[in-house]
Amino acid sequence: MLFGVFLSNNPSEVDQKKMIDQVNVIRTHGCHCGRTYMAPVQPVKWNNTLYKSALEQAEEMETHHFFNHYSIDGLNIGQRLDQVGYNWEVAGENLGEGQETFEEVLKEWMASYSHCKMLMHPKVEEMAVARYGHYWVQHFGKQLRRK
Repeated sequence: MLFGVFLSNNPSEVDQKKMIDQVNVIRTHGCHCGRTYMAPVQPVKWNNTLYKSALEQAEEMETHHFFNHYSIDGLNIGQRLDQVGYNWEVAGENLGEGQETFEEVLKEWMASYSHCKMLMHPKVEEMAVARYGHYWVQHFGKQLRRK
């Protein structure tokens, strides 16, 4: 199955579901990140605000020809989520460059210890993935609950 290049529009609900389903199969079955076994964790849900922040980072990296977890202005994932109005308790990011399909980038993330651990983070509840040009950005989060 192939996924198109996501430019300015939200991926279709079908594409969102396919990406979420693939990630949730891994999360709910557990996996090895390097030599470390990661026990099963709860599935994640798609979040459009996370998608907005992921798309902005992917677009910025493509436009300015850089590959980094910090924006061109030096903002980290938490600061970028603040800017789009995602009130977070937990935040994380995976990046990919050059993969043609979501399956390819997911396979590479799973082969990387740190990316795999982020995908399996037990406190994460929401996720989104954006692709712009050659760049993939996966954002994870858990929203801060007001008391």
